[in-house]
Amino acid sequence: MAGAVLLAAASSAPALGVVSQGVFRMGADASWARGITGAATPVAVLDQGFGGLAESIAAGELPPLSSMETRSFDPVHGLEGRDNLGGRTQHGTRMAEIVHDVAPGARLVLVNYDDIGGFVRAVEWIVASGIPVVSHSNSILGGPFDGSGVLAQAVNGAAARGVLWVNSSGNFGERHWRGVPGPAGTEIPISPRPGETMAFGLGWSGAGVEAVLLVQRLRGDGSWAEVARSDRSRRTPPVAVDGGAWRLVVMRTAGAEVPVDVFSRTVGFGAAATADGSVATPGDALGSLSVGAVSWRGTAPERYSSRGPTQDGRPKPDLVGPTYVTSNRLFPGTAGTSASTAHVAGAAALIRDERIATGARSDVWALRAEILRRAKRLDDRAATGAGMARVDVVRPRVRLVVPSGRRPVVRVRATDAGTMAAVELRLNGRVMRTRPGPTLAQRIWLRDGRNRIEVRARDLAGNEAVVRRTVTRR
Repeated sequence: MAGAVLLAAASSAPALGVVSQGVFRMGADASWARGITGAATPVAVLDQGFGGLAESIAAGELPPLSSMETRSFDPVHGLEGRDNLGGRTQHGTRMAEIVHDVAPGARLVLVNYDDIGGFVRAVEWIVASGIPVVSHSNSILGGPFDGSGVLAQAVNGAAARGVLWVNSSGNFGERHWRGVPGPAGTEIPISPRPGETMAFGLGWSGAGVEAVLLVQRLRGDGSWAEVARSDRSRRTPPVAVDGGAWRLVVMRTAGAEVPVDVFSRTVGFGAAATADGSVATPGDALGSLSVGAVSWRGTAPERYSSRGPTQDGRPKPDLVGPTYVTSNRLFPGTAGTSASTAHVAGAAALIRDERIATGARSDVWALRAEILRRAKRLDDRAATGAGMARVDVVRPRVRLVVPSGRRPVVRVRATDAGTMAAVELRLNGRVMRTRPGPTLAQRIWLRDGRNRIEVRARDLAGNEAVVRRTVTRR
């Protein structure tokens, strides 16, 4: 149903390859209809790697390399980069495709980094280059996770110097544990699959506190052997799984008893998982516009989508964006808070352009406030913040025609700068018909006396118009 509507809507889109469904869920096409495509707002896509870039450009999913700018802070692998587990990655390319889908006129600046030092240098370069919007869909699992860490402070510094930093909240809702471990250690059961690669991190707040995370494997004699442990970065190295039984042990080695957060890059914690407090860094930064995940078709937060509070008690995410989208036919169903973040960054470019065109303030704090104001409120505020990001906040216009007679055919046409979701017709409080798209025709039976006719027209961005008419038959 929704797919058919989106195909029709895509015919009025700028010339692109495959266009993410999230574009229409946020109402970005309404901005396109007004000539706003992000042309006045460069967007930096910051990631660990941009593998497959040439193929994406050749497929029409990204503009020519000559119209983009690239910069690498990975001295070994260059722009292609490596992911958190050391593997080749096309993650940055997928995120750039989504930003380009939403804001096809925005100049893309593709920037990658290899480690924490590379991240900090990349942030400084982005700020010095005057790029107003950043899309960063990554989390580092070494704490603290209270906004005071190196990455969070770098993001705060960028925001203070005029950058709207859009960051994923993380996909750790089912891969996060929180507890108060003692000196003897607390066990966290895990069940990795053979062939999987594991990596973990931990964090805490409090002066003088120290903790360590051990990755252990069961020996044949029933004892546990240490395979890896966290280092000064509060992260473990990647561990390859070749079968067997595994567990984690988190131990406090110094200081007072405080809550410790443990994050897993790949392996879930099952019943031991705690969704609350699962926002890693730099999504925990005060200066980060942190984004959770909701399917483009739905309204409920994904179970994996990280949520606050942060270790210092602040709510996160700030809002959510659409996920489970296709922005490249070779990679259907791109998911996670990563995809949601790229959508919000593209929306930010459109909203910034709109404010520039109308003479409204377009500085980082005014832009952030406007993005949050436009969000469509959803249930579960703890997991969705201000709600679903959207560009279009204008209700559809509705034309209702009710001919005379006892059994007239009621005709409805809704017009909208974005994409219509559905039109609903009610007679005397009863739903007579709901039809996807902008039009509806339905024969109704009018009773003697007063009849209440109501039409509800809703676009994909969630804007709804309601038209009511009373028809009296004598």
